[in-house]
Amino acid sequence: MRKSLSKPILGETRGFTLLELLVVIAIIGILAGLMFPATSGALRRAEKAHAQNTAYNLKNAIAAYFTEYRKYPIDSDSEETEIRSDRELMDVLLGSDGEGESGGLNPRRIAFYTGKQAKPMGGGKYRKGVTLEEDGGGELWDPWGEYYYVRLDLDYNNRVATPTWDNQVDAAFLPESILVWSTGKEIQGDDSDNIKTW
Repeated sequence: MRKSLSKPILGETRGFTLLELLVVIAIIGILAGLMFPATSGALRRAEKAHAQNTAYNLKNAIAAYFTEYRKYPIDSDSEETEIRSDRELMDVLLGSDGEGESGGLNPRRIAFYTGKQAKPMGGGKYRKGVTLEEDGGGELWDPWGEYYYVRLDLDYNNRVATPTWDNQVDAAFLPESILVWSTGKEIQGDDSDNIKTW
């Protein structure tokens, strides 16, 4: 039997017209446009939840340090001072080599804080985690590339001065020993997006 090698007659097979393709692309574009706000809102909520969890983990690490050494992991005595989650604080909580030496604030070299590796953002900033150095020290970054803030009860009276930006609290002092917060996505301005542990 011989097979026919002739071409099919025009009109037997039909493809999509340009108009049909444009309609499908427009529908996909509309659906994507409707999904974008929902997706971006979910991402914002996830970043806030991550920052909240990290702030509580940092607070718990400081509390564990206090339980172990009966003091807070800094050399300052000013309660009004806001400490950042930079190397000064995190070297102590991560149990760095320098803090384990004589005169260091963590002579037993206990790692009170553990977390995921931070992701680089560029410009020397990182996000969502810890940058760990060779000596075991590092820095803790929030999801927006900033350090966390910490305020401690350094006079040991079981209260801490309320940060001046917190308009939701009328009291001058909070019945807490450790306050941790992140400024959120809007680094400056009102406190509407601040993430806090009180």
